[in-house]
Amino acid sequence: MPHDHLKAGPAASPELLAPAGSPEALAAAVAAGADAVYLAGRRFGARHYAANFSDDELRSAVDYAHLRGVRVYVTVNTLVSDAELPDVVRYLLWLYETGADAVLVQDTGVAALAREVVPDLPLHASTQMTIHNREGVARAAREGFSRVVPARELTLPEIEDIVEVPGIGIEVFAHGALCYCYSGQCLLSSVIGGRSGNRGMCAQPCRKPYRLVTAEKDEYGRPRDLRAVPAEGQYLLSTRDLAVYPSLDRIARAPVASLKIEGRMRSAEYVATVVAIYRRALDAIAAGEVWSPSEEDMRDLALAFNRKFTEGYILGASNIMARDRPGNRGILLGTVTGYDPGRREATVRLTGEVVPRSGDGLAFCTEDPERDVGAVVRGTPAVRRGMVRVGVPAPVGRGTGGSS
Repeated sequence: MPHDHLKAGPAASPELLAPAGSPEALAAAVAAGADAVYLAGRRFGARHYAANFSDDELRSAVDYAHLRGVRVYVTVNTLVSDAELPDVVRYLLWLYETGADAVLVQDTGVAALAREVVPDLPLHASTQMTIHNREGVARAAREGFSRVVPARELTLPEIEDIVEVPGIGIEVFAHGALCYCYSGQCLLSSVIGGRSGNRGMCAQPCRKPYRLVTAEKDEYGRPRDLRAVPAEGQYLLSTRDLAVYPSLDRIARAPVASLKIEGRMRSAEYVATVVAIYRRALDAIAAGEVWSPSEEDMRDLALAFNRKFTEGYILGASNIMARDRPGNRGILLGTVTGYDPGRREATVRLTGEVVPRSGDGLAFCTEDPERDVGAVVRGTPAVRRGMVRVGVPAPVGRGTGGSS
């Protein structure tokens, strides 16, 4: 049942909400200072391919978090068919009895059932409900929701407007992957791969390469004489990762109820790093300290995972897309100046202060991401005149960028 004794966090500081895609990620989030975590069972969650939690694991997770003063929100945020409704009802009852502090839902039918069968279980409206204005938030409050995760496309002034709606909290995304489609309501995965993103099985077609073409139409309206249109990169639908950290003080004072870190498909190490950085920053802001973003923190956020960062729609950024490559970039180490095929070693001119260490993964990036070369550092290399030599299993050309 909801636990009223749990810590509310510092005054004037939003809740820090962390992803827990596995028991290991849960422990990492709690240890790093999350006020709350969100996770899913094996059904009805929008991240079907995360490790997620069995019933026994979920019950243990709730107990583990509550003993440490951390709230647990369970995602029941897929669209649900009529045939599944009896199972959803049983699941909602079980979550209430287990002690979940709230459930996150997208399907309005599921929300109606939850109000009927477990009226004391708090409801959070998923961003996939695309609530984007004051009246939408007010209606959610009238329908029994205690929190809304509004559309990600809202700007900070728009969020500052809707937080004034009484009787309901606003949760906003602060860090992590962005969906190309409006508030994540994507149908492309179903069309291309037969896997519904709204049923938790997104195949991420937005991270695939595409060509932009144009054509004339024949007398029957059919395209003919396809011609390629020049485009900046081939990953035309791939977005950067959100990171509001450089302007966190502006958002923390909005005031919103919760700042959400995306990443239930990410590792426990990622969760630990990102949560710890945002925790320190929020605590400093709440204490009234003079806070400014740290270059070291931004480097660590990038090392944890990044597709290049953007401050997103919330802060009015225009650099949303990352069309040159769709995956994790790490941070730039330097540029290849030579390759010794006999020793299978590349010479890299370092461009920053970061030096590769034993166990680091390296990516040698070419113009075509499909031809990138990966390597693992064996032993910490010596730096001589700003150059290092590292083992690489395949030839890499001069000018190739190396990242860690």
